[in-house]
Amino acid sequence: MAQITTSPAGAIPSTQALEAGAAGSPSLASVQQKYEQERAKRLRTEGAKQFVDFYALKRLERFHKDPWLDENSSPPADGDRTEILILGAGYGGLLFAVRLLEAGFKLEDIRFADSANGFGGTWYWNRYPGLKCDIESYIYMPLLEETGYMPTEKYCTGLELQEHADRIAKKWNLTDRAWFQRTVDKMEWDERANEWVTHYTHRGPDGKDFPRKTMRSRFVVLTTGFTLVPRVPQIPGIGDFKGEMFHTARWDYKCTGGSPTDPNMVNLKDKSVGIIGTGATSIQVVPALANSVKTLYVFQRTPSAVDARDNSETDTEWWQREHSKPGWQKERRDNFNAFLANKRTKPSINLVGDGWTTMPSYSVLVGNPEAADMVKEDFSAVPAYVAKLHALDLSRQEKIRKRVEETVKNAAVAEQLKPWYPGWCKRPCFHDDYLEAFNNPNVNLVDTDGQGVELITENGIFFDGREYKIDILILSTGYRSPFNYSPGGRVNIDIIGRNGASLDKKWVNAVTTLHGMMSHDFPNLCWPGLSQSGGTPNFTHCMDHSAQHIAEILHNAVLETKQSGEGQSGYKYNFIVEPTAESEEEWSNAVASQAGVFAASAGCTPSYINAEGDLDKEVSEEVQRKRARGALWGKGFDDYCRILSEWRSKGDFSGLEIKEAS
Repeated sequence: MAQITTSPAGAIPSTQALEAGAAGSPSLASVQQKYEQERAKRLRTEGAKQFVDFYALKRLERFHKDPWLDENSSPPADGDRTEILILGAGYGGLLFAVRLLEAGFKLEDIRFADSANGFGGTWYWNRYPGLKCDIESYIYMPLLEETGYMPTEKYCTGLELQEHADRIAKKWNLTDRAWFQRTVDKMEWDERANEWVTHYTHRGPDGKDFPRKTMRSRFVVLTTGFTLVPRVPQIPGIGDFKGEMFHTARWDYKCTGGSPTDPNMVNLKDKSVGIIGTGATSIQVVPALANSVKTLYVFQRTPSAVDARDNSETDTEWWQREHSKPGWQKERRDNFNAFLANKRTKPSINLVGDGWTTMPSYSVLVGNPEAADMVKEDFSAVPAYVAKLHALDLSRQEKIRKRVEETVKNAAVAEQLKPWYPGWCKRPCFHDDYLEAFNNPNVNLVDTDGQGVELITENGIFFDGREYKIDILILSTGYRSPFNYSPGGRVNIDIIGRNGASLDKKWVNAVTTLHGMMSHDFPNLCWPGLSQSGGTPNFTHCMDHSAQHIAEILHNAVLETKQSGEGQSGYKYNFIVEPTAESEEEWSNAVASQAGVFAASAGCTPSYINAEGDLDKEVSEEVQRKRARGALWGKGFDDYCRILSEWRSKGDFSGLEIKEAS
């Protein structure tokens, strides 16, 4: 396993030099002009409203039934009361449970609730062919040090990721602590009982819902993920297609043949298949389909920027040598973040050494400490900072466009696969076989030049005067953008706090939290960030830090209210934890003051990152100020962690109201 030695200083090419253009290279000005032309093609007045949740499409109603739940599955566990309810049984939920156990909370006081029938979250639902993690397994898979598990590859499969969720549950005896097959849609704070009432439906193997029921708990932790609700485009005629149709998030192996463990999709050998979408999922699915189908049509609105993944099996000797020291995973994660944030002084060794860590312009999305200080002190410095980021990004995007030319043999197809936008505008992609797939004679790219598919007919897809006849339609159209929704609204949970306060309405009025994890008028409720927290594409690192932060807060609440030492569980739990209105307003203003560091994300091509362009539309100064409050921590994830660590170390947990319930 190679490690990259780097210069301690992150040098930024001068904007003037790139404006002129190096020999044989386009100038920055000409490239930005091209970016703007391509962006303009893709802007739509309806923005994110061009999509609907995929259950809203009648043809997909059958996927209300869990495809991984069969008649032999265990019936859902009974129960309606727990002290701590964790909504979501993916990596985030498991991390919160483990950190709470480490803080002294008892196993019998913790329960998960999840609409799935097993652990894993996104790795439970997503089982499409070719699925792998796009973040290095050694830093993405949680609790590797604690479980002693060695991932088989640098970027391991979705199946291995799901199996690791089961491994964590088994090690910490959490396997029987889950209420599966429960779909939550509402939560209400009961002021008299000082607890949450959570409403849910149970969905049976036939896809039908049983009568609504409730769960009660003192605390609720929302670990429902950021990309859970699949979406489909509102293309005219989409309900008329007579062939098989499904979304990549609910892959239909009954239709394709094969299984998550068998990539041979035998049912497709004489089929024509159309797939709409060329994002982070599609780049993994297309090579797998190319090996199975008679004919594949890939319908593209905007190409992904696809760099090399360079996957490899884990070297056992290297693993044992490099991962014997306690704290190795945190060190590796911190090293990854240092390169993403493009700090002025970086570690001398790039431990991860992948495409993420050689993309310093990604700091546009995760923050940069030096830049945040600069724009906070002098907002007029923003344009110059943005210009430098574009200059920094140009060489990488040119390299990716050159990679397309060198890989794809058909020059016209290669030109259509080139990404013309800054690298941060869509999720960066990494794959070793996607571009090569377009050299197969059975794979056809249908580039819509930013317009999208015009019409779906009974027999196929219509674009630019031609009907492409297909037998199967696969929608690889992503998920609902998390940036327009509250933590509950992202997954259709209506959360009502004290005195009828709505978390959705509070989010619309102005995002207001303490540390991005808790909010006034919503006592004993927490979630692992996004808005007003630190960010990194390695989401499990974010969730793990949040879990440790909340576990320490709740442990302090136990000590402060002298609740320990009674009953089987050890805690009586009759206490309330909630941020004060003043403290969360102070935190919100601190977040907003650094938001200028994200200015370069304006003007991006539409994607989930800018809510399909909705966040780029001209709005009043008041709306701009509200949006600034919903940003990430501008100085980057490491600085965010430092701020919270110092806050906890003071021991007074300033800004929180902790009191014994009456």
